[in-house]
Amino acid sequence: MNFTLLQLVLLRYIYHVMTADERQERCDFLKNCTCRQNQVTLLYYVDCSRLEIREIPKLPNNIEELSFKDNKIQVISDQAFSDLTNLLKMDLSSNQIYEFSNTSLIGLKNLRSLNLQNNKLDASMAHLNIHVLKPLENLTNLNTKHNLFGNFQANLTLLVSLRSLEMDFISNDTGMISESFYSMKTLRELDLSGLTGNCSVRSLTNESFKYIPQIENLSLSGCRIKYIHKGTFQQLKHISVLDISNNTCLKFEVLENVTHDLQFSAIKVLKFNKIHKVFDMNTMLRISQIKYLTNTSIQEIHGDSNRLQQIEIGAVLFMPKTLDYVSARDNQFSYGPYLWDMLHIPLKTFSVHICSHFIEKMNNLKNVVMILYVRKNPSQNQRLFWHLIRNVDLSRNLLTSWIGPIYNVKSLKHLDLSSNFCSNVSHYFFSEDFGSLEELHLQNNILGLVLPYDYKGEVLQNLHNLKTINLSQNKIQRLSKDFFKSQLKIERIDLSENTFESIDIDKGHLKSLKYLNLKNNRISYLSVSAKLQLNSIGILNKIFTIDLSQNNFLCTCETINFVQWLVTTTVRLTGKKNYTCQLSDLTLVSLENIDKLYDTLSKDCMSKIPLIVALVASVSSVLIIICSGLIYRYRWKLRYAYYMIKIRSHKKMVLVENDDDKSYMYGAFVSYADEDSTFAHKQLLTKLEKENGIILCLHKRNFLPGNDIATNITSAIHNSRRTIIIMSRNFLRSYWCMFEYNMARMESIYERGHENVLFLIFIDQIASKELPLHILELVQSQSYIEYPNDEYGDTVFWDQITQVLTS
Repeated sequence: MNFTLLQLVLLRYIYHVMTADERQERCDFLKNCTCRQNQVTLLYYVDCSRLEIREIPKLPNNIEELSFKDNKIQVISDQAFSDLTNLLKMDLSSNQIYEFSNTSLIGLKNLRSLNLQNNKLDASMAHLNIHVLKPLENLTNLNTKHNLFGNFQANLTLLVSLRSLEMDFISNDTGMISESFYSMKTLRELDLSGLTGNCSVRSLTNESFKYIPQIENLSLSGCRIKYIHKGTFQQLKHISVLDISNNTCLKFEVLENVTHDLQFSAIKVLKFNKIHKVFDMNTMLRISQIKYLTNTSIQEIHGDSNRLQQIEIGAVLFMPKTLDYVSARDNQFSYGPYLWDMLHIPLKTFSVHICSHFIEKMNNLKNVVMILYVRKNPSQNQRLFWHLIRNVDLSRNLLTSWIGPIYNVKSLKHLDLSSNFCSNVSHYFFSEDFGSLEELHLQNNILGLVLPYDYKGEVLQNLHNLKTINLSQNKIQRLSKDFFKSQLKIERIDLSENTFESIDIDKGHLKSLKYLNLKNNRISYLSVSAKLQLNSIGILNKIFTIDLSQNNFLCTCETINFVQWLVTTTVRLTGKKNYTCQLSDLTLVSLENIDKLYDTLSKDCMSKIPLIVALVASVSSVLIIICSGLIYRYRWKLRYAYYMIKIRSHKKMVLVENDDDKSYMYGAFVSYADEDSTFAHKQLLTKLEKENGIILCLHKRNFLPGNDIATNITSAIHNSRRTIIIMSRNFLRSYWCMFEYNMARMESIYERGHENVLFLIFIDQIASKELPLHILELVQSQSYIEYPNDEYGDTVFWDQITQVLTS
């Protein structure tokens, strides 16, 4: 039979309409449930989750996937699923099920996956036993986690097809898989993880897994394991994936036992993330802990968050040739000879995949910039090794100074150096070998201390193919007009969340620019030259977009030309309707109706009186700003001089004139917030003064009554050999704490000849963005110490403080 094209289209439309009607009719068999039909099998996926259902309703046999997740079902009645012969997957998790009958699961002979997680099944043989599960002859995946089994392990021997099992694993002593598992020859994956269920065992021995020698994938993450004995995994010759992560009591010493057992096995992936406590001392990966891996065909190694700082010389040479991926994120690596071991590994030891990922995925390496400092004329193997790298992520480290130069990175396309506390980058750090770099991320550093002084664009001079650069969150106040002079292909520039008050760009350098982000700066208006340059770029590139949101625009007679530009410019302004502007009377208005605002402003500015007033106000403002700026710049020096003069003239104050023998009334003045007084008065006072004889000055104990606080502070600092700063978030919020900090800084500069009298103790984990810039500079230039939370670190901590204060 022949059909015209129109007839075929009509028939197809009628078919879809009929199919949709049929689908809707078939979904009516379960009220409030969501249904979706498989267009191949014509069976349904039915979702009845979160409907507060208390019992299983009558169900038709045209369902292949069924979910009763997160309801209030307590009992599974007899033959509740007897008609579901086509059902392949069922989810009964997060209910209150505590009872099955022996016939509850009859009819589910084709079921492949069953999820019973988070119910109230217990160890009673009447609730979940071998006879209940007997009908599930084709079940391959079972999840029984988060029930009330305790250390009981259900008998699953009749599940002859089971390949994957997720269950709880609890033991008061040595963990051991039940003997009943020995007959489960098809079981290949066993998930005992405490991250998704209940897992708690003290130790593992060669008895733990002897009844499941066929297992291929074993997860023991988050099981609170304290020790793994040698021989635990020796019988698992088919093991391909082993995860012992998030067992922080294990520490790295246990790796020797684990890798010893895995040699000559089928291991492909080994995960030991976070097996070292967060607040323990840094550790070293030793040869003995990984040497046995040379007898494996392992492809992936995951060792994140382990406070690794060093690798024993020669250890990396034991890595097998099959290794494809190494992840060592969130560690504390520092520069060491082991880095050169990596460079001397022959290229045949790695595939192209490993060469890229081994460097790309090793996040959080302290001073890892030294890895990239490769000789300009390296060996052939080294040159090939580095030329394979296309993406490098070194974000979130402590790479505080980028000197270089860096060579042999000619294939590098993407580089991320964000969040490194960097305040210095040399003009030759990016060598000519960075010519292929297209994407550069430098956000969340402190480059505002160095980039404004790059007047010739020397920092980026070799990045000719750069297309994207992110310089946000760097406290940058300005950039020179020629900073981007070499980036003729640049398309996206992100300068958001800095402190720009104006911008100075050259259209000749930015002909390809598509997007400029100046969001959240301090721009009040754009200069005439800036507006002309932006308009010129908009003419060259029709899709050029700029984001000026969250800036402090001024809409006054002095900035009326800027307001006019916002109205008439052809440049695309992102979120223009959300811009706000401050009027001359300090009223904050939205620029959603900017045309009307411009007309109103134009009329107001026509009068000469407001113009004269505005002129006088402007001149006065300039003078005030200049005077305020000078006073603000030298404010602490002025205050320090004032209080020193006051102290010397006050008869009741005791002021020690420090001569060459450096004698002081106190060993140290302790500056702390009242909320941290427990640490200062109990721990610090006990350890330093009572146990080591160092006399401390504390404001609650040693300040002279009757004198004002500022005078007492200045006198105490002057009469103390050192000033101890108990740095915390409470300290940063306290006015008097910051006063004490600045007075101590002035004492160091003007009375002690720049002698380092400040000693910082961090008792809180404080991000760099929370610290004021002048404190960040001190942290960068002088030593500080963090208060530990472990016994060994506590001893070292107090010994170091005592040594500093007595030296």
